Amino acid sequence: MKNRTMLIICVGLILLSFALSIALAGSFPEQMASHWNEKGEADGYSGKTFGLFFLPILQVGVLLLMASIPLLDPMKKNIAQFRGVYNGFIVVMAGYLTYLHLLTLMWNLGVSINMNALLAPAFAALLYAAGVMMGKAKQNYMIGIRTPWTLANNQVWEDTHRVGGIVFKACGVITLLGIVFPNCLMYLLLGSVLLAAAGLMAYSYIRFT
Repeated sequence: MKNRTMLIICVGLILLSFALSIALAGSFPEQMASHWNEKGEADGYSGKTFGLFFLPILQVGVLLLMASIPLLDPMKKNIAQFRGVYNGFIVVMAGYLTYLHLLTLMWNLGVSINMNALLAPAFAALLYAAGVMMGKAKQNYMIGIRTPWTLANNQVWEDTHRVGGIVFKACGVITLLGIVFPNCLMYLLLGSVLLAAAGLMAYSYIRFT
């Protein structure tokens, strides 16, 4: 995906988030649910302004940060080799945050939804997209599985990211089970990601030695 296309899509999603908040502002109470526990139950509240505009503003910050990484990394020439895939991941991240904002607005409007069941496919898409990106990532300091061993040896980087791409796609598939078992979503998500991270760190060390 080209840089221009990525920016157009992400800016469009950010404007959509702001537009929804502004258009629906009069329909929300002064205190809005802004945090949910592992069972998908609201357990944290904030003022209306924060509830309406925190996620849209976060989207702006995330876009600026992620778009800056290829310019700041000392190995920017390597990032350029998979920039199209990286741009695709930025779009998926922007879509995830927009979707999360939409769910937050729906909940606070009184729409009856199962937060965990609806979050499961979003988390799954994010993990799968991360897996796609990992499978293409070239050695750099800011994107990917950055262990002392992958950064010290390019072949270890390539092998670890090839495996990591498969593993994170699998994490995405596992997280999809949260649609059927919403009360287990956080365990499926965090459990698979933590195991993947630990396993890939160990793999990179073993591959190096």
